[in-house]
Amino acid sequence: MAQGFAKTLYASKEWIELRRNLIIERGPVCQECGAVMVDTSKLIGHHTVTLTPQNVTDPKVTLNPALIRLACHDCHNKQPHHFCGSKQRSVYLVYGSPCSGKTTLVNQMAERGDMILDIDSLFQAISGMGMHDKPNNLRFNVFALRDKMLDMIKTRYGEWHDAYIVGGYPGKGERERLSVELGAELIYCESTIDECKQRALADQVRGKDLVRWIEKWWRDFEP
Repeated sequence: MAQGFAKTLYASKEWIELRRNLIIERGPVCQECGAVMVDTSKLIGHHTVTLTPQNVTDPKVTLNPALIRLACHDCHNKQPHHFCGSKQRSVYLVYGSPCSGKTTLVNQMAERGDMILDIDSLFQAISGMGMHDKPNNLRFNVFALRDKMLDMIKTRYGEWHDAYIVGGYPGKGERERLSVELGAELIYCESTIDECKQRALADQVRGKDLVRWIEKWWRDFEP
C-alpha cells in the first residue's frame, strides 16, 4: 500500500513529465513481462530503490530514470514492497480537471487490496461502454452505488487497505465537506487548461467532448 509521504511526488509535474517521457522512449510496454499496455494510465513507474520519508524528496532517487522501471499492475504487485514506514489506513480524495492525470496518479499509488471509487469506472462497470461514455439513463443507479461506497468508506466498513475517491470536485465547499466526513486527505492533480486540452485531443473519438468538460470544470473551479 502506498505511503502518504509519496503523494506529493506522484502529483508533481516533474514526475508526470518524467513518466510520460519514459513511456515515449521505452514504449507502452511492461519491462517485466513484455505486455503492451493500450491504456498507459495503468503502466506504473516502479522505483527500484525503496522510497522512504528521507529520500522521497531527493530527485537523484525519485526522478532518476535509471532507477525506474515501467510495470503493469500484475508485475508491480509482485515486486518487493517499495515503500518503507509505518502503515495506517488512509483515505484520499483525488480531484482535478478531466485529463489532469487523476487516474494515472491513483494507479501509481494504489496497490492490491486498496479501494478505488471512480465515477467513470462505475459507469463503465454497469454499462459496458467506454471509460468516458456515460449513458444518462444510468446516472441514478451509478450515483446510488457511489453513495453506498462513500458510506462504506466513511464507516470504514470492510477490510480494504487505503481508499481513493476520484473525481472532478471543482467546488471547494464540496471537497472540504467530503474531506471532513470521510476523514480524507485532498490531493490536487495540478495542471493547466491547455495541458488538459492537449491530452484530450489525443482521443480522436471523444476529444471534443472532453474539451467541453474540461472548459466547464475550469469555469467552475474554486481553488
